[in-house]
Amino acid sequence: MNKILDSLNLKKILLIGLFFRLLAAIFSKGYAFTDDHFEVVELAQNLLDKTKSPFTPEFLVGGKAYLFSLIYPYFHTIVFGICESLGVYNPDTKMLVIRLFHAIFSILAVYYGYKLTERLSSRQNDAKIVGLLLATFWVIPFLSVRNLREFACIPPLLMGCYFMADSRLSTKSVLLSAFWFTVAFVFRYQIIFIPFVVGLMWLIQKKTFQKALIFGIGFVVFYFLTQGLFDYFYWGNPIASIQAYLTFNSNSSNIDMYPNGPWHRYIGTMAGLTLGFPFLLFLSGYFKTATQKGNRQILFFASLLFFVFHSYYPNKQERFITPFLPFLLILGTIGFRDLYEQYQEKKWLRGFTKFATIWFLVLNTGLVFLLSVTYTKRSRVESMNYLREKGDLTNLVIQNYEAAQPEAPFYLGKKYDFYTIDTREKMAELPNQLKLGTKPKPNYVILVGNSDLENRKTEMKKVFPTMEHEVDIEPSFVDNLAYLMNPSHNHNETFYIYKITPNPQEKEYK
Repeated sequence: MNKILDSLNLKKILLIGLFFRLLAAIFSKGYAFTDDHFEVVELAQNLLDKTKSPFTPEFLVGGKAYLFSLIYPYFHTIVFGICESLGVYNPDTKMLVIRLFHAIFSILAVYYGYKLTERLSSRQNDAKIVGLLLATFWVIPFLSVRNLREFACIPPLLMGCYFMADSRLSTKSVLLSAFWFTVAFVFRYQIIFIPFVVGLMWLIQKKTFQKALIFGIGFVVFYFLTQGLFDYFYWGNPIASIQAYLTFNSNSSNIDMYPNGPWHRYIGTMAGLTLGFPFLLFLSGYFKTATQKGNRQILFFASLLFFVFHSYYPNKQERFITPFLPFLLILGTIGFRDLYEQYQEKKWLRGFTKFATIWFLVLNTGLVFLLSVTYTKRSRVESMNYLREKGDLTNLVIQNYEAAQPEAPFYLGKKYDFYTIDTREKMAELPNQLKLGTKPKPNYVILVGNSDLENRKTEMKKVFPTMEHEVDIEPSFVDNLAYLMNPSHNHNETFYIYKITPNPQEKEYK
């Protein structure tokens, strides 16, 4: 292992990280979660098209401000606008461009994670190990090319940590740290706990008291020059989106709409992400840094507060905790290497470390290649691609009784006011809706999922007697695997597409 590490340098590690990210950018199509598509991609296209209501209604708090910062979606709007100005309207192509941007941007996390580790540890190999982890950790390339605020904030977050860990801590370093922490905050508001602890721990130390004041003032100024200025011109209030975010997330009824869980759930999430046995190494090393002075200790308590807040807050979506992962990898690696040097004469420690390392290398290698070419939410995306490429779509009916927002209309390449049937009551009302004629008549039907499929098909044929089966769009291997592992939370997402042919004997739908 040491020979391999000795043969590596930062440039080689960056190239390795870039390889897996480009692999993911090209082959890992689709999206991971609802928000990284509907609250970024769909929103960005709506803003570009200047639609009357571009925002998700429940997230437009009090009609005064949107729940999230619009800076990150507007980056996508700009990219989409450039693509369209060059004659590129194909949604698949636009998303490839977006994934390539994210792939390149996320390499900054590898670079600054490596450089940060150099500042925190005197062992050169520690930085190489961390660099390799950030470059090839099984889930990171996949998530790095998604449109996730929780992952987009990681490069500026590590940049802020890098500059705050300057041993000389000049005013320039303090201001650069404040700036990049501000950028990370704009992407993901919850990371505020990390710069807060950094500033607080500087404030209580006499030698860094002035630096803490500069840091705090700098952060506030940079906020008002970025998010504050944007919110002022867009909403007329420099803290509008933050107020909306706090208002929404302090409402218990809003919290109850999302997955809730016990305080220890994210411990399990981290154990799963680090593949079980290796978690014990990272965890022991992470807590080792709590006993060490200086920047290691500051970053330990800063990241711990972030973790504790999310563990306390009832809403337990897995992606929320992902900004903590780099801190577990960086501090865990440094701290465990300290522990290993201290207790390496113990045979059980050497044996377990070797076993956990081999376990991690084998599983991580297989998973990083698999996930980097995984097409997630395939049926949602490809069904829309199919209809767009057919070129004869006038409107469609989507029937899905199991999951909200299964379709990805961005990939239709055009706005359609389609019929969404997500309850039995809406299905019964469909003939009346068609007779009203307030929407263009549909010529395609999509039935989502295989639950009670034959009865649902019979039900739909009563409304559209000329409906004929066209094609089935299957989920990806990983989508199917998620369904098999947890069918109560994940749903079968095969999209059954039917064509409605004209019936010359009927002038209207019955």
